[in-house]
Amino acid sequence: MRNLAPLQLVPRARFNVFVGDNGQGKTNLLEALYVVSALRSFRTAKLADLIAFGQPKAAIAARVERGGMTRLYEVDLEPGGRRVRLDDKAVRPLARYFGGFNVVVFTPEDLALPRGAPGDRRKFLDRAVFNVQPDFLALALDYDKALKQRNALLKMAGQGALTPARLDELLAGYDPQIARLGVAVAAARAQVIARLVPDLAASFAAITRSGLSASVRYVSEVAGATPDQVEQMLREGRARDVARQATSTGPHRDDVLLELDGREAGSFASQGQLRAIMLAWKTAELVMLSRAHGDPPILLLDDVSSELDPSRNAYLFEHVASHAGQCFITTTHADHVLVAGDRANYRIESGKISS
Repeated sequence: MRNLAPLQLVPRARFNVFVGDNGQGKTNLLEALYVVSALRSFRTAKLADLIAFGQPKAAIAARVERGGMTRLYEVDLEPGGRRVRLDDKAVRPLARYFGGFNVVVFTPEDLALPRGAPGDRRKFLDRAVFNVQPDFLALALDYDKALKQRNALLKMAGQGALTPARLDELLAGYDPQIARLGVAVAAARAQVIARLVPDLAASFAAITRSGLSASVRYVSEVAGATPDQVEQMLREGRARDVARQATSTGPHRDDVLLELDGREAGSFASQGQLRAIMLAWKTAELVMLSRAHGDPPILLLDDVSSELDPSRNAYLFEHVASHAGQCFITTTHADHVLVAGDRANYRIESGKISS
């Protein structure tokens, strides 16, 4: 997979630390673990990108022990798609694959999200929603498919290939679906944000001890609306949508605002405060998932400690030791990882892992 050499790994139950220079395959390892859990990557929209150059396919498998049971999860990746198996059997429906083990990933890129693009923040939120509600992935994919179809019609109309009457006729079939799915996507996101807020505030206070407060707010035109109301919004915005050749109403336009003392953090917070807010988000997510599923999620921590000052790095690992389950941690320097007990150290170089 990517530049990783074929390997079989028997990790420790708690802390597994992979040390290596940049470009040696550390993040690729975490990506493989995430893909076998979520059937998608946190780095690319195309799973075929994970196949090593010059190779016809890639295979990932994980043997997971949970609740006294052992299950085998397998994903084969080929340029034309993927094949998924659970306990050596094809999975139908695909929703049966999810929920057996939950994985949370935290990368250096996440620290830039408060000042990043809204689309990146939506993807970040959606990862958290998926971990709480595994069926959210199918819902989000259905919405994206319907949205692309609607946008294709708008483009045809904008280019004169459809008359207004014909467009109205076609959209009468798409808009109810867009509205129903969009309301459901927004509702799932809003519910997760509401669950995160208290723990995020508490974590930020513990990290900074500054007296400042941090929060997160979901900004959505359709959250709380009914499907009928969203349909009406779509009808009222149709002329604008034709002119833009894109749908301007729906959860694909929403945003996640991180706030510091009631002001937008991306505009007013320092770089250190922004990092503390994102660290608070992830620690709050760990707590939320532990409560939701009754056991802690697996944590993938990708070289974040190199981006944090010593005090925040110490808080991160103090929290990880208390709230995370099995951890896979990558770093350029082993002494960045402030855990001692039940720890295995590995060296990763040119895609090869050694203990």
